Amino acid sequence: MSSSSAPAGSSPCAAPAGAQGWPRRRPPRLPDRGGLHPVRVGKRVNVKQARALEGTLAQWMEAHIPRLTRVEIDEAFARGDVCDAWGAILDASTPARILEWPVYMYWAAADDTADLPHIPVVYRGDGWLVVNKPKGLATQPRGSYVARTVTVALRRQENNANLSPAHRLDRATSGLLLFTERPELRRPYQELFAQRKVRKVYRAVAVALPDTPIVGGSDEGVAVSVDPPEMPGWIKVESRIEKVERVMVSRIVPGEVNALTYLRATRERVSVRGREFTVYEVSPHHGRTHQIRLHFAALGAPLVGDPLYGGFNAAPYGEDQVPEGASPLHLEAVRLEFTDPQTGEDVCISLP
Repeated sequence: MSSSSAPAGSSPCAAPAGAQGWPRRRPPRLPDRGGLHPVRVGKRVNVKQARALEGTLAQWMEAHIPRLTRVEIDEAFARGDVCDAWGAILDASTPARILEWPVYMYWAAADDTADLPHIPVVYRGDGWLVVNKPKGLATQPRGSYVARTVTVALRRQENNANLSPAHRLDRATSGLLLFTERPELRRPYQELFAQRKVRKVYRAVAVALPDTPIVGGSDEGVAVSVDPPEMPGWIKVESRIEKVERVMVSRIVPGEVNALTYLRATRERVSVRGREFTVYEVSPHHGRTHQIRLHFAALGAPLVGDPLYGGFNAAPYGEDQVPEGASPLHLEAVRLEFTDPQTGEDVCISLP
């Protein structure tokens, strides 16, 4: 997952020939290439197994990394994409026994292009920033989306490989996304979201709900409360959500509640292909995968443009670009409210 350029310079340390040859000091952090850091190769090989390995490192990789062909492996070695923990470049003939120590590889990104999208920065704090994530971009590298992700595009744009998201948004969802700029700040800001200390507000578009919503479809275990005392004027939706393995959808299942969403209709209306829809203000208390989308679908009002849960005028799932005439997912993160862990000050960031 990298550009094909060689590293700025290799380490003077040669690959260790044995336990006596490995430097005692801690290895430095390896440099990024085009906003991507190297990935550990053979991290599940223990020392005893590694010492018993025969053959070359290239042969081991061919046998144990099925998504790489031998041609791709040879090309990676030719580019200098395989190195030890000190940055020393390894070649295809390196004995596989070297896996006794950390070996890293810079993966080539199939979606790497020179015209990565611009990521608008809407707020800069002390060591962190908030961007307006475009629709259609994944937050982090995963699967076939590597370079064309918000994280990599922003790292290149800001020339800072340490930028890291404190939370995530679905690829189809747009809006506010917070990044930390220094490694030591990742945990404090990630914990804000993990511990639900951030109030997130979204803008969603769906059909008008009745005054007393009734759970639709075949989902079980959804509790709906109108005008709850803790949030007067809102609708409260509670359920248990589980991600379905190896597929994109989540589902509502019976069991202990792990997903709570508040929503309320605004006076704003939008027209989509001649039909009128209501704009909702949504505040999820939890952050389960597709939580807002799934809760609206459970109420019988899937979001406009939602390809996974039956949204009106949605494009077929899996399209990289929404075709002309179809609607993108109408879901946008428009406000973040939290107490800055560095200063103790209250922060409120909103989109117009």
